[in-house]
Amino acid sequence: MHHKSLLAILISGTLLVGCGSDDDKSTEVTQPDSGTPTTPVSEYNHQIAGVAVYQGALSGATVCADLNKNLICDSDEPLATTDADGNYQLEWTSEVETPDYYLVANWQAATATQAIQARSLALKVKNPANRAAPKAIVDDAGQGTLIANPQYNGAINNLTHIKQSRVIEMMNQNLSDSDISQLSTELDALLAILYQLDADTLYSVSAETSATANFMRIDYAIAYLQQVIATQIPNVIAAEKILAATYAELWQILSDSGLSIEEFFSDDAFTLAINILFSDSAIALGFTELPIDSRILSQDDWDLVLGNIINDDGFTNTLSLTLSSDLSAFSMQNADNTKVLTWISALAGQALAFEAPLDEDDDELTECWHTTDKRWYTEDNGPVTEPSITGNTYNTVYAGTNVPVTIDINKITNANTSDFWQSVLNTAPEKLKLDALTWPDTLYSLTVTQTEDVMCRVVEDYETYELSSFVTEETLSTTMVAEVLFDFYFPLDIIIDEEEQTIALLDSDGSIEQRYQMTKSTSPSDHLLIKVAEIVEGTAQEYVYPDYFLFIDQQLMKIELNEKMQTSASNNVSVTFDNNTGFTQTLYQHLYDQVNPLVL
Repeated sequence: MHHKSLLAILISGTLLVGCGSDDDKSTEVTQPDSGTPTTPVSEYNHQIAGVAVYQGALSGATVCADLNKNLICDSDEPLATTDADGNYQLEWTSEVETPDYYLVANWQAATATQAIQARSLALKVKNPANRAAPKAIVDDAGQGTLIANPQYNGAINNLTHIKQSRVIEMMNQNLSDSDISQLSTELDALLAILYQLDADTLYSVSAETSATANFMRIDYAIAYLQQVIATQIPNVIAAEKILAATYAELWQILSDSGLSIEEFFSDDAFTLAINILFSDSAIALGFTELPIDSRILSQDDWDLVLGNIINDDGFTNTLSLTLSSDLSAFSMQNADNTKVLTWISALAGQALAFEAPLDEDDDELTECWHTTDKRWYTEDNGPVTEPSITGNTYNTVYAGTNVPVTIDINKITNANTSDFWQSVLNTAPEKLKLDALTWPDTLYSLTVTQTEDVMCRVVEDYETYELSSFVTEETLSTTMVAEVLFDFYFPLDIIIDEEEQTIALLDSDGSIEQRYQMTKSTSPSDHLLIKVAEIVEGTAQEYVYPDYFLFIDQQLMKIELNEKMQTSASNNVSVTFDNNTGFTQTLYQHLYDQVNPLVL
């Protein structure tokens, strides 16, 4: 309907008043309806529909158009509830033709396993980045929150959450539009690789896809890694880059562990292993020069540890403990590396303690068998294999051979109150009173692994025992071995059991003085190997040092066999430490006073 303007009405009224009669003076002017707007205001209808998924369809979740972009569904914002398949639809009107908003989905997690426990490790690093660790998608109370940009056709899922969270952080860092665009494009490519999805439909995640094992383990890994590096690395897509670089190795560690994804990321030993993997990658990618976990050895740590264990004086500033139910022992060198203190105690109450000088004039030269080259090498004339360091592991080979030897170092901070060291102190014999000492704040526990047997002999001075010319590997008997090794007892003061391959030595009254077990096996050189070990009771048997002989050229050649092994963290504990406060001599004197050794 067309209306005259107010100015035209007023002019018309004035003319009527000026020309009319006196009776016309009382005529009222009709005013326009005050409720009629002078300038029309347009209202726009908005509608968006999509699907919300997280480890399956999100049923009964609250979804809102977050118009004020505070990442919270306020009561005055458009709200909807998802159906059983995670579908939702939002409708509202506003005076803004193209509103700028986020999509937010909130729900109560049905099970605790939906809460990704991406633990921050309270790391101690230099120059931490000024970033806060991101919130988990599902918090400890089981409240879940996902966010998304509406540009992905209303999709709300883990990937939209990662993308929008990173973009928000980029904007908070005041990055330029071009930088945000470039980083966003990189992020899209990385997520497509990690989740093994089509880049063109990356953010359109179905409920079925979000619940697959592959999808969920990537969720856990990204959430965990983001928590670990957030306060240290400023690059906002560093987690995705590091994960992409370590993808295959990470899943191999996970597969080998036999653990579920939840158990894996809750186990300190495995999180240390993957943090070493992540840390090496972060350093290689140039994100940091420091380890991302305080448990990972820094260069200063390695300088200290290798200075203690790789030197001409043996393991210095190091205590080695054997702790078992029927045998306890320790050994360590004094601060000057001139003496070694050793103590051994058996279950029966028998104990031996002695202090002996370290032999500085030991010129005995040994050579070891190289299985590839099939020859004997000394430490100096064999192939050179340079040692290397991976994470907390020192990799080398047994001198003169190609047999790998690794030394894994467990860095124990706040040692006096740590669970690990307290368990060692609780297991140690009360006689040693190890808990009476104030230990260095940082200890380094050593686990040594040798993957294969190594045989060695004294150069040109090894013992040999001649056998009859008709003896073969098949016919070599326990009696033949006993005759050459125990000739003093043979044949009257000895009992031989060929079936059990045992040898008993008798004393003057005919009682058994010592018993030995003989076993046959194949040596690293593929010759027949004879092992002769004294038989003792209980677990002390594993600490018996056998004699080994090669059957070669109709004789027994005495060798030293260093069997493959891995020191057990529970039974054999070796710890090394910084001696800058003189703790080595303090500990040495303390142990000396407790065991009162025989001085040799």
